[in-house]
Amino acid sequence: MKYSIKSISGFLRKYLLLFTLLMIVIAIPLGYANGKWVAENKSLISNLVILLAISTIYPSMIQLKTENMLKMFRKWKLIAISIVYVFIFSPLMAYALGPTIGNQELGVGFVTANVVPASSASLGYVLIAGGSIELATALAVISVIIAVPFIPFFLGLYSSQVSVSIPIAPILTSVIYILVLPMIAGQLTRYPLVKLRGAEHINVKIHPYLSTATMMGMLALIFVLVLKVGTLMVQKPFLVGAVIGYQSLIIVSLLIISVFVSRAMHASYEDHQAVAFISVSKNQSVAAAIAILALTPIGALAPAIIPMIQPVLIIIYIHLDGYVRRLFRVDTAKEMKAGVAETVIK
Repeated sequence: MKYSIKSISGFLRKYLLLFTLLMIVIAIPLGYANGKWVAENKSLISNLVILLAISTIYPSMIQLKTENMLKMFRKWKLIAISIVYVFIFSPLMAYALGPTIGNQELGVGFVTANVVPASSASLGYVLIAGGSIELATALAVISVIIAVPFIPFFLGLYSSQVSVSIPIAPILTSVIYILVLPMIAGQLTRYPLVKLRGAEHINVKIHPYLSTATMMGMLALIFVLVLKVGTLMVQKPFLVGAVIGYQSLIIVSLLIISVFVSRAMHASYEDHQAVAFISVSKNQSVAAAIAILALTPIGALAPAIIPMIQPVLIIIYIHLDGYVRRLFRVDTAKEMKAGVAETVIK
């Protein structure tokens, strides 16, 4: 039986949550059983994580219309609310929950995991959900710029009783690898294709290929990240449960609040999804690098665990996009009726 790339893309998207859970279920016992090999090949696994992270963002960057992205900076209200979500809401919730985890170093690691900017996968999520890639990229760039001075400042407040050094180099390196280089490569791919085949070829005809590549990259990335912490998850189940529960609370709360705020601001579905995914999807690769270099091993546990639950909750949210779309269609319908009524009155 012959399958088209469009049908394959639709199948992956429909069962993305199931495939994500399957990757986790397989990776945990494999990581635990091969704990020695994982420990001996940390550098290899880290490089693989970077490579897979790039594979999730590169397809999005091919569809990125940079000329439209510049216009997105004019949407200052959406930019402002996203900054509030990323650098006030999430960090303050982590600040409140961190001390109750039961381990001071783990608490610092948990806060670290919630003050980092958007993850490389966030643009992939936006692409899959049909959000605004241009606005999402603008928000991602802004969040990265703000994160550089914000991370050491906020962690300094939280860890006032613990001596913690926050290195900037891992943040800058991560930004180059997972945002700047894929953006350049994506645009170098896009413009020759636009000249040769036209914009429709990219935006419509090869969209299923890009979406499929993004989903496959995400599944592989989740598998490797969970494989890396399989032993820790088996040995410290209660700490793992605390981190998963607290992070779930932060993500779910932020997603719910963002829907109501976006509707109140009369934002479009596409713009809302860009703000939502950029706000909740934290770059745990950056957090893990900071924790490994600046904290104790137990402090690095939080950013190692969170990639297990973060994509699951986000993918559940993606599966609810039909309900979310209907919420924003209500606002659009109201605006259209108001516009017609105003025209009639005039």
